[in-house]
Amino acid sequence: MFPKRVASLKMSGIRRLFESAPPGAINLGLGEPDVQPPPETIEAFKRALDAGRNKYGPSAGITELRESIAKSLKRFRHDVTFENIIITAGATEGMMIACDTIIDEGDEVLVPNPGFIIYGPDVALAGGRPVEYSLTHENSFMPDIEEMKSLVTPRTKAIIVNSPSNPTGSVFPKDCVKAICDIAAEHDLYILSDEVYHNFIYDGDHWSFARFHDDTIIIDSFSKSLAATGWRIGYVATSKEIVQQLSKVQYYALACPSTPTQYAVLEGLKHGERFKKQLQDTFRRRRDIALRKLLEIPTFSTTPIGGAFYAFPKYSQSLPSDDFAMRILKEGVICAPGSAFGSLGEGHLRFSYANSEENIEKGLEIVKRVAASI
Repeated sequence: MFPKRVASLKMSGIRRLFESAPPGAINLGLGEPDVQPPPETIEAFKRALDAGRNKYGPSAGITELRESIAKSLKRFRHDVTFENIIITAGATEGMMIACDTIIDEGDEVLVPNPGFIIYGPDVALAGGRPVEYSLTHENSFMPDIEEMKSLVTPRTKAIIVNSPSNPTGSVFPKDCVKAICDIAAEHDLYILSDEVYHNFIYDGDHWSFARFHDDTIIIDSFSKSLAATGWRIGYVATSKEIVQQLSKVQYYALACPSTPTQYAVLEGLKHGERFKKQLQDTFRRRRDIALRKLLEIPTFSTTPIGGAFYAFPKYSQSLPSDDFAMRILKEGVICAPGSAFGSLGEGHLRFSYANSEENIEKGLEIVKRVAASI
């Protein structure tokens, strides 16, 4: 028999649909930029390999990359140094080791519903209990602060937040971020802040929780910002004391992050602003196309999209989102059922516009036809 915490895990509904897709299907499902990393980073990767940087490195990552990340984070906090940074195998591993490090048996952690699929399982695998807070279409997928306050108990250890959000595309404004930080401060809670999409904000600013709460643990990745999903590299930024503990946990999970990849990312950070601007312009145009096409579907209702690269429309048809997504898949378009992101995702579909403008137009036109046929 497998342990309950493992046996209870579900396979990703997103992956299942992706792997069931017919050849040539238009992919509006996976959250993966369809562009390549900056050429400078690819050349730096090759140079690192040729230079023999193919051996084990420090568990927390090479100092040069940690220093470069710390420098970029000084826009949020002036006291950040390389000792506040640990390099991870992407944000996925970063969130897992963060949960393993701070969560004890029986601790409660507030997690968003709908929210990215790893949060609840990561909490449970660490021995904790995920407690869901609501993000609703009617509230533009913003947290209900009073509800969050009501969910805090003496067992609560942390709050997991994600802005810009996967799957909803919502961006928490400054007053919302500060309100959540006030809850965390009052009850001495950690904030685990998934900020993977902070480079994909189309209107306004990114408000990191680290600006307002000392016990914030930022989880970030270069998968989206450098369009390098397959490189599996990211970082966690938090207090020096927590980084020391994270390094111990990471050693037993990973030993150390990939050495040549770190040198490639180090070069990428030098050119990051130019690449970021290009991605923002490209994805802003795609967002506008996706919104325009979704608004043409009478049975869909879509909230404004402030960031990331997802639309999460609510539909009025009377069928489960899994069945709706499968009907769309049979017509050659991959999307994700809202139920994959939690119970409050039911009645929604997630579309990723990390695809060409032509494919977004074509794919959502097919979705429009399928929706009209139901």
